[in-house]
Amino acid sequence: MYRTILVPTDGSIGAERGVEAALDLARRYDATVHALFVVDERIYGETPGLSDVELRFERIEEEGEAFLREIETRADELELDVLTVVRRGMPYDVITAYADDNDVDLIVMGRHGASAHPAPHIGSCTDRVLRTASVPVLPA
Repeated sequence: MYRTILVPTDGSIGAERGVEAALDLARRYDATVHALFVVDERIYGETPGLSDVELRFERIEEEGEAFLREIETRADELELDVLTVVRRGMPYDVITAYADDNDVDLIVMGRHGASAHPAPHIGSCTDRVLRTASVPVLPA
């Protein structure tokens, strides 16, 4: 049913629920997992060269790569194919564009990420992905 599952993460506890659900579904359907970390450029804006902001972005990318390595390790233990990607931009735009560009069948993401809205609310990024994605989205 699903060949390719995208799981965006920001490394938060809320996003972890999405990771767990994505790995479970990927195991069940023998799907490839695409794990995506987006550096939110809205926080600092786009910057040329190696300014202090650019160095901060690089540190955030390194943190994201660490989160993605953890997902990769877990997927490997389940004998799943996994691809990890770090991108920059507005998270919901990057997530939906990535899904379109990579023939993703399903997006699985936490109900909320770092913003930590209390349940039962859905975070703003998840809400926007739900409303704009061209593929099914499963908030976990």
